[in-house]
Amino acid sequence: MNDREKIYCKAFGDVLRKLRVEKTGKSALLFSYENDVPKSTLTRIERGENEAQLVTLKKIAEGFGWSLAKLFSEIEKRMPADFKIFEDDHY
Repeated sequence: MNDREKIYCKAFGDVLRKLRVEKTGKSALLFSYENDVPKSTLTRIERGENEAQLVTLKKIAEGFGWSLAKLFSEIEKRMPADFKIFEDDHY
């Protein structure tokens, strides 16, 4: 992972943690147990240390009572609007 990807994963994880607390009020341990996501995986995603796998994101979305599309939409709303993975001169 390059530096910009690490920054993005950290921001993504911060938003995901806030959503988990706001929407479920559950600890990482309880949420991960109830939704068949290893706690270590969830906490590494929330800290920005790991990129989330698609199936894991689907489980998290369902834990919120959402579709995967809704999860992505809610996360995108809360992410920095001007953040880009690529520099402007990428293409």
